[in-house]
Amino acid sequence: HRLIATDAEKARAALEAQGLMALPEAQYETLRLALGIPDGSKDMEVDKSTMLECNIDQLGGVDWAKGCFMGQELTARTRYRGLVKKRLVPLTLDGPLPDYGTPVTLDGKAVGETRSGFGHQVLALMRLNGIEAAQESGVAFTVGDATARLALPDWLRLEKEEI
Repeated sequence: HRLIATDAEKARAALEAQGLMALPEAQYETLRLALGIPDGSKDMEVDKSTMLECNIDQLGGVDWAKGCFMGQELTARTRYRGLVKKRLVPLTLDGPLPDYGTPVTLDGKAVGETRSGFGHQVLALMRLNGIEAAQESGVAFTVGDATARLALPDWLRLEKEEI
């Protein structure tokens, strides 16, 4: 669980009364990244990122029956035309954590760029054809001074959705 409250001590006491306990933020970040869950303030760029690229639809953040939300027309058109070309995916690193925006390359060709990271995990906005090429070849990505492998969670669909 993640909680944002105006009175931290009161919120902590209420959660502890329910049998929950606070853990270090590092544990939260490690789990979030391993699950491929974006943090909007860290992983999404204003006026550039789309909900579909960041998997918000697959996480239950888009109600296709509702309509009438900011960006609804673009989001629906992108989905129905099958125009999603990139996805935010978790990578496991063998080497130092790269800076935000570091290119992810495969055989010397840029196929994505990093977003937030912690420890040996990073989320990267990756082109689907780059992901497919890595899966077929088994070759690791290069990210700055590190190598990286896909660490796709079970819930993430990369193939085009049948509508």
